[in-house]
Amino acid sequence: MMRRAALVLGMCLSVSPVFAAVDADHFAPGAHPVISQSAQDAVNYDLRVMGQNRLGISITNYGFIGNNFTTRSASMEYPFGSGYEHLVRGGLWVGALAVDDNGGFTGVTTSAVDGSQGSASADATEFTPVTPKVSVRSTLPNSRYYHPDAVSELDYSATFWDGVAKRALGNNEDHRPMKIQVKQENYAWSFSDYGNFVIFHYTIYNVGPPLRNVWVGMYDELQSGNKSAYNCWPPSSGCSSIGGWFGKKQVGYTDSLRLFNEFYCQNTLSCRNELAPPMAGVLMLGVRPGTLADTVAERKQVSLSVWSYAPGNAARDEDVEKYQLMSTGAISPLSPLPDSLKPENGGDPVFLLSAGPFAEFAAGDSIQVDFAYVGSTGANTAEKLAALRRYARFAQRAYDRNYKVPVPPPSPRMKVVPRDAAFDIYWDESPEFFADRTSPDTLDFEGYRVYVGEGRDTLGLVAQFDKATAPGDTLGYNTGFTAVRLATPVVYDGVTYHYKYTVDHLRNGFRYYVAVTAYDLGNSEIESLESGFAQNELMATPAPAPSQTNGAAITVFPNPYRVDAMWDKGESVRDHYLWFANLPSKATIRIYTLSGDLVYEYDFDGATYDGRNARGINDPRTDLRSTLSGASFGWDMITRNGQAAATGLYMWAVEDKQSGKRSVGKFLIVKSDREGVQ
Repeated sequence: MMRRAALVLGMCLSVSPVFAAVDADHFAPGAHPVISQSAQDAVNYDLRVMGQNRLGISITNYGFIGNNFTTRSASMEYPFGSGYEHLVRGGLWVGALAVDDNGGFTGVTTSAVDGSQGSASADATEFTPVTPKVSVRSTLPNSRYYHPDAVSELDYSATFWDGVAKRALGNNEDHRPMKIQVKQENYAWSFSDYGNFVIFHYTIYNVGPPLRNVWVGMYDELQSGNKSAYNCWPPSSGCSSIGGWFGKKQVGYTDSLRLFNEFYCQNTLSCRNELAPPMAGVLMLGVRPGTLADTVAERKQVSLSVWSYAPGNAARDEDVEKYQLMSTGAISPLSPLPDSLKPENGGDPVFLLSAGPFAEFAAGDSIQVDFAYVGSTGANTAEKLAALRRYARFAQRAYDRNYKVPVPPPSPRMKVVPRDAAFDIYWDESPEFFADRTSPDTLDFEGYRVYVGEGRDTLGLVAQFDKATAPGDTLGYNTGFTAVRLATPVVYDGVTYHYKYTVDHLRNGFRYYVAVTAYDLGNSEIESLESGFAQNELMATPAPAPSQTNGAAITVFPNPYRVDAMWDKGESVRDHYLWFANLPSKATIRIYTLSGDLVYEYDFDGATYDGRNARGINDPRTDLRSTLSGASFGWDMITRNGQAAATGLYMWAVEDKQSGKRSVGKFLIVKSDREGVQ
């Protein structure tokens, strides 16, 4: 059974029925998993993936968190780029005793409630954007988003309000506005333990009549799984050998941290956690005015309500009932896990973590509430939970210090130039002049580290260069920079680079991930801090560069291509690719069947080609730059008609646009048609 997609005509607001039942794949009954076009496009509903650190998460300007699995891009992916997903949907709830022209009422404005996967997230919120786009700024001086008022390495900001009387998808009653406006700010850092969480900082303003007994909370449907195990999307039981995505989770709560955690678990006797190893969590950091601390008179109560996912359930389909869930002031017991929430009994827990009450909320007043989304890895469940709690404490420390955290020097500007079986890494000297106002020694730069790996989350240190002398040096090394310092700096695209390091003995046609970081001295109170990979990390693929081809014949590799080629083994069919190498700088590439039918055609320009035509080479959803040699082209074996190329022998022709020279050849594809196109 599949989900019903909301149909939208013209400018009309969609009024969608409640899903009284849902199948095991979280699709609504009697429909297909077609992603609906939101009725609110005209008011600029915006969604962006925040990927500054190890946790990639979808942020919107309408309160919804995640992407509801409408695409394979990160909803809450941790580690970012790994394919391990942890969040279907989430969002802010605000409840209060309110009044409007029709009298008093109990109101709750929701960004998300239980709902089936795959529908447009803009249809699931009762908030409407005020700002047309999610804005971006950064504390990093090398960032194009640099702004002196930024809080973190990457700040996202958006404003939305509940003043439009619309009904959100999955709600059983019309929305009754309370006239609240919310400014959402997100903060992320890429270094040290700070690189494992993203902050949600909400400021809620009353722009209407007075409200009483206000509660604020975060709703989430956490569900971990491996995107790479599903050859269709949204995920369903019919397109993976491990079955459906949902109802396979173990959850827990750490009361001292206000931390809800979740990890993949098929059943409590045999979790098979190796299918999606990381752990995810959400914690409440604090509220203002007032406090969550035990010893302060203005202490607010914390409520944790947990239930098994059930869209349209009669116990939660009206604002009065939702307000009751928010305002219990009690923590749902999760240790031991109630039988009703265990996966072997059909349990599929979702949760609401809220705080209050704010007794009086007058017009013009504001409330602040902060949450953090966290991820962790480890050798076993105990290690992962310990790491999750550690990162949660770092998030809490950042909140307690008003997000004034010690920072390392920024990563340098970096350029990678691929060539035959190698690439040259260039970087500039800008970190050496960075002033860290949180350190006793403001100019505390100490050195650079070069990382290379075959996976985005498996970069390994290949070189380190440290100042030869430095007062207060706590690290040693002291190699100096002579080995990599260029006698004459080079300029690429208007940026001057001062250092060069070469990595060789690489495999042509394979993707590698590269980053150069900077680190500081550290001292007796603060450990040496190192910038995060995300600041300049990119993909690079070695292959002969134009200067190395020297008239060499154009070649296609691997030939024959087999579906289990090493670089894309196990991926879906749209992630497969083969390479054309030794191409002229500008050329037309054509591929034919043996009978002469044109299968594919591409106008190649080595100066601009970045592999975006082949998802396996450069997937724009990962928001990671890709660097190629300028003389190589990857074909994803998808025909010009959008079909997977079948097993067989193919002919190719490459025409040099400058000389008119034509080269031809053949290659064999074996079993590339074993899967559907997803």
